[in-house]
Amino acid sequence: MPTPVHVIPLGGLGEVGMNCLAVEADGRIAVVDCGILFPNENVGVDVIAPDLSWIRERKERVGAVFLTHGHEDHIGALPFLLRDVRAPVYGSRFTLELLKPRLAEAGVSADLREVAPGDVRPAGDASPIAAEFIAVTHSIPDACGLALRTPQGTILHTGDFKIDLAPVRGPAMDLARIEALGREGVRLLLSDSTNAEREGTSLSESQVGPALEAAFEPARGRVFVACFASNVHRIQQIVNAARAFGRRVALLGRSMEANVRLGQALGYVDMPAWMPVGVDEARDLPPRELCVLTTGTQGEPRSALARLARGEHPELAIARGDLVILSSRFIPGNEIAVGQVVNDLYRRGAEVLYESLAPLHVSGHAQAAEQRQVIRLARPGHFVPVHGEYRHLARHAAHAAAEGVPGRDVIVDGQVLELSDAGVRVLDEPVPVGRVYTDRDALLGADIGALVVKDRRLLAEAGLCIAVLAVEKSTGAIVRGPELFAKGVAGFEGAEEELRGEALRALEELSPQSRADALEVQEALRVAVRRWFRRTTGRKPTVLPVVLEL
Repeated sequence: MPTPVHVIPLGGLGEVGMNCLAVEADGRIAVVDCGILFPNENVGVDVIAPDLSWIRERKERVGAVFLTHGHEDHIGALPFLLRDVRAPVYGSRFTLELLKPRLAEAGVSADLREVAPGDVRPAGDASPIAAEFIAVTHSIPDACGLALRTPQGTILHTGDFKIDLAPVRGPAMDLARIEALGREGVRLLLSDSTNAEREGTSLSESQVGPALEAAFEPARGRVFVACFASNVHRIQQIVNAARAFGRRVALLGRSMEANVRLGQALGYVDMPAWMPVGVDEARDLPPRELCVLTTGTQGEPRSALARLARGEHPELAIARGDLVILSSRFIPGNEIAVGQVVNDLYRRGAEVLYESLAPLHVSGHAQAAEQRQVIRLARPGHFVPVHGEYRHLARHAAHAAAEGVPGRDVIVDGQVLELSDAGVRVLDEPVPVGRVYTDRDALLGADIGALVVKDRRLLAEAGLCIAVLAVEKSTGAIVRGPELFAKGVAGFEGAEEELRGEALRALEELSPQSRADALEVQEALRVAVRRWFRRTTGRKPTVLPVVLEL
């Protein structure tokens, strides 16, 4: 009797980002992707990684890591994983080239093995799981889907995809292979849900080129273009537009510089020798002869574009008459930050173009019609939507229902889907999952901690009040105080005496024994101060009681 297979999402189901999936069969584990999530709030955290404790506890059973593509939300947490898990990592050429410097910066060595579409690789010598890599189109070169061969049949994982019939470079999505797998039999389809709420089909990446040229044509000043540094096909189209109007190209942002160099080295970016220009020389070029490629599409405060918008960039400044093109989508949650950058650019006299004003960006994710086409081709017995917030997953499951898929489950991180001879079911007992809050420099494991992040949110929302009390150590008699100090607390100023009286009354109600216990005195102070704020202002600031025993 074939062994059951367990599909375990550790990230990416219930959020857009932090993608990580484990597939377990006969005691062996294959990991698909291991990415990060960028926070959309300012709490002193650069990145959020999935809690990988479940994998680490079974690290000897992990036979391989299979990568679908090189975006940060799919590879960004690999330094965090590969510190402990010594399994080979299989990925396409561009994916591994993006991964190498991240591992080097973290001081992590790994067994990286390059694959191409059509290759089949086992998840370890003794594993019953193997992965076939399938070409898909996305907003990054060399993206792949996976056909995972398991004791319970084929699990088809699309990875992130769109059906681009006219890609700028590289193969189109291998729909014929997906159709062939469907004829052979797909037990389970896992499919990208990001754009499940968008009807119709996505535009081809090649359609951005004409829109860029139309934007460049009337420009009389410099042209700044912001895009994702990993989208080298977009970068090539920007280079083509600049070349068509005789503009040289300068690069701003470390990731932009690194990825353009990588794209040129691998043959994905073709830029004539006369076009590249250093920033020092770029400052002296006539405005109509310069195009600047920059990072900062999502309004990141430290990005090159945000610093340009604030007038804080050390090398270039936005001038009246410059054109700024945002060749990107505003990722949900980042609209306020991007809007601030756009406002600042306008204040400096620039003209700003972005997706809602012109077709300067196309999504790398399939829309509803494309998702349904893949479902029809794969003809799965069971369907689980992946990569998306819950509303995206639910909508995608509805598409599968409309296509007649007999079995469907919407699951989230930690829930375990079991495939067995008896059928497909969600197990009652989830596996532990969570989030690790950290920054890039500490990505080898220095968890800032969920409680620390919670405290930072509370401080940001309601502020901090400190109550300092000096007592006689042996009797608990008040020597001085309580003295009250506040930072960022609404309603505090002018109410110090009333608040002090509330605290003193609470202390007077303590028994002599309790008054001699510094911990009990601290708690009485905290409760009294917090109660006063809740009653009088409706706020709940963080209260820090300090009791000094003299």
